[in-house]
Amino acid sequence: MSIKILGDFHIHTTYSDGLFSVEEVLAMAKNRNLSIIAITDHDVLAGSLKAKSLESAELKAIVGIELSTEYRGESIHILGYFPDPKNLEGLEEFLNEQREGRKKRAFLIKELLLKHFNIDLNMDFTKSMPSITRGAIAQAIINQGFPYTHDEIFTKIIGRGCPAYLPSTKLDTESGIRLLKEYGAFTVLAHPVLLKKNAPEDIVQMGVDGIEAIYPVNTNEDTEKFIHLAQKEGLFVTAGSDFHGFDDAKHGNLGEHYLEGRNLEIFLNKITKGNK
Repeated sequence: MSIKILGDFHIHTTYSDGLFSVEEVLAMAKNRNLSIIAITDHDVLAGSLKAKSLESAELKAIVGIELSTEYRGESIHILGYFPDPKNLEGLEEFLNEQREGRKKRAFLIKELLLKHFNIDLNMDFTKSMPSITRGAIAQAIINQGFPYTHDEIFTKIIGRGCPAYLPSTKLDTESGIRLLKEYGAFTVLAHPVLLKKNAPEDIVQMGVDGIEAIYPVNTNEDTEKFIHLAQKEGLFVTAGSDFHGFDDAKHGNLGEHYLEGRNLEIFLNKITKGNK
């Protein structure tokens, strides 16, 4: 009996706003019968590079990232996958500058939380977190016992238009795609189903190589639509759980949304051979 090869190419760890370490994610991925994964932390490569160094014959790892960009007032996430993760120092230097900006924003948000909601957030959680996202701030609010759900925090407290919202300084999407490509990455439009202000059709015209067509909150119709769009534009498709932690209503569980069969073969042929 042949072994089914499965890949999950959108996973977060404690290097950004995931709840599990790289080592824990690798162990769980093996237990969930995944064959190949990509750690794609927000705006940081360290976790993915670590996973690559720890890969085994049973579980391979692709170096990846989820880059935060913005287009027409909407956050657009671009996944980058690196066939040959060498000479990335310049990219890491740029990302470090971006993360420093996020850290400053986090402490300004702390002041707004205290002013508007009497939430005196302990910022110790930021010390071991290279990339501080709003998702990480929301999780810290919950972990420190304040009586809000994740959804309430985003809809009432730190989401766009809320009293404690501050925008981050993001690349425009086209520049972000170009930056990743300069360092040899294949670029993928992440979770197109979540776009509200922009059409996926417009973003793919900016030069991405693929579309994350299989995603936890998709309907079957969504998945079919994105696969059709990829075929129409000559792009490959990917799949990802966007795993942050188990039983997360906004994201999937590790390995429950995966790429297989011919779509996986096409993707791996690109990534492993660097075929642009």
